[in-house]
Amino acid sequence: MDKSLSLLILWLQLDCEVSTKQDVSQSPEALNVREGDSVVLNCTYTDSALYFLQWFRQDPGKGLTSLLSIQANQKEQASGRITVSLDKSSRHSALYIAASQHSDSTTYLCAVRHSTQREPVPSIQTADGAPTMSCLGAEETFSIKKISTLTFFPDRGN
Repeated sequence: MDKSLSLLILWLQLDCEVSTKQDVSQSPEALNVREGDSVVLNCTYTDSALYFLQWFRQDPGKGLTSLLSIQANQKEQASGRITVSLDKSSRHSALYIAASQHSDSTTYLCAVRHSTQREPVPSIQTADGAPTMSCLGAEETFSIKKISTLTFFPDRGN
């Protein structure tokens, strides 16, 4: 695992009071495409408590570069040749790359930021025994996983 990725995950888990495992899966794992073709990469997640979903690319020997993020209340975001869609009902996101170029050949990752609200829980104070209620707190976790490695082969002019 790349050091920058493991540090990111460690920092986010330490920031949370309680971390629950959230699954993120991607397809395809590897994809060979011809330059100029459109590309679709898929990301599915298991938790319905979604703040936002973010797509990254990671070039060999480098850290993560953010491509696009999409909030839970949005259906689509676009920037240049890249479009990200989100369907919360099916817990699915897709990264579309139009008119792919050789420079798009890299590893792509999907990260999902989750949040759940914890209900107030009564606790007993030891000093006078009076019941107290804890505050509502947000528990946040990120799930991130390598999605797809994209490699290109030259167009033979078919």
